[in-house]
Amino acid sequence: MEPTIPINYLAICVSVFVMLVVGFLWFGPLFSKPWAKHMGMEDMEPPDGATMAKSMVLFALGNFLIVFTLAHAQGVWRAGAWGLSPDVSNNYLALNSAGFTWLGFFLPNQISRVAWEGKKWGLVAINAGFDLVRLLIFAFVLAYWV
Repeated sequence: MEPTIPINYLAICVSVFVMLVVGFLWFGPLFSKPWAKHMGMEDMEPPDGATMAKSMVLFALGNFLIVFTLAHAQGVWRAGAWGLSPDVSNNYLALNSAGFTWLGFFLPNQISRVAWEGKKWGLVAINAGFDLVRLLIFAFVLAYWV
């Protein structure tokens, strides 16, 4: 039996837009100075408009791919997708899909930056924290907006 996984594209698009705002806040007022320091970019000039626009488009595309994939992963967690019941609660679904995705895929990538790129743990904390917040936002939007 194959699962039936409904994909809510409006929820995905809203999630991507929300992450543009959250990303601006996270890497702007909240953590711009320590993040730039850890990246060795504290003395760099801000990017021009064209460079910033390209970065925003790529950031939005990356977020779309993440939330689209998470929507499929969440669908598999739902008993109803398999013709079974009862489904898990939306909170359980969101917390587990975001938490396990972060723990198994996002956090190890950030830890590898320490191992192979010589980055500091402070950068891991900033980036992995952002990844966790991002996944939680995506997961809750998807879980409640089926």
